[in-house]
Amino acid sequence: MNIKVLLILLIAMLSVSSSPIIAYSLDISAITVAFWRMFIGGILLWVISLFFKQKPLNKSNRFKTYIFGILLGLHFYFFFTAVKLTDMSNATLLGTIAPLFTMIIEIFWLKRKISINIIIWILMIVGGSIIIVLHDFDFSTSYTLGSISAIICSFLLGIGFIISEDVRQSESTISFSRTLYMSAALTLFILSFVMGESLLNFPINQWNILGLLALGIIPNMFGHNLLYYIVKYISPTIVASVPLGEPIIASVSAIFLFNIFPKPEIIVSGFIILSGLFFLMKFTNIDNQTDKGDYE
Repeated sequence: MNIKVLLILLIAMLSVSSSPIIAYSLDISAITVAFWRMFIGGILLWVISLFFKQKPLNKSNRFKTYIFGILLGLHFYFFFTAVKLTDMSNATLLGTIAPLFTMIIEIFWLKRKISINIIIWILMIVGGSIIIVLHDFDFSTSYTLGSISAIICSFLLGIGFIISEDVRQSESTISFSRTLYMSAALTLFILSFVMGESLLNFPINQWNILGLLALGIIPNMFGHNLLYYIVKYISPTIVASVPLGEPIIASVSAIFLFNIFPKPEIIVSGFIILSGLFFLMKFTNIDNQTDKGDYE
């Protein structure tokens, strides 16, 4: 794979990995964290657009971006809910299985190549996820609800990467992302209204403010934006696999920053899931997973 692509994916991985670490340290509800992350990211991109003129999205792509915006808003709501309800390693582990869903969509919807290896690795990933979800399974516990929330967030993001691949073939990253983030923010604003939760009802202190700004800048501008840039050129399943490093980075950070150690079942299931995803990415041949063209 092109060195430039690898560098972009590495920067994106490190950037998105900062999200659960920052969010966990904030004394702010999940939906509030999700809203301000999307709103700040969207505003920044619209400001950047004032200096770098961007062509508006065409009608068809604008509609697709709105759909993805709704999915992305819900994705971050479920992700930050998982971070708040369960431990960080669990949330990030189940929150990074989006490649599983993009792989399934690419195979069965986009009719790209399939082999017996794909089925084996997918079953391996599903098996690892089941271990986590079924451990002390009880809908009344935050652990179970957090695990389910993490899986839902992965599913929503997996669909979103498929949509972004399509839109990015004819639209710039900034035009796409600025509309996407503001659509996601609007979705979260409506959701907070329905839930009766104020998006300003949190301690206004220096750490919370800096944390929200950091979420809007680092994982958005240097994380997701780079993923939406590169998805134009490589398979969305490959792009969706980038956050696979997130559970490792988040778990190690949680040990040093918060003195939180992963549970034994998470270590075991994490090894199974990450191994399955690794082999899925390494040994699976998917049409269009190689470079699609020159990089802008």
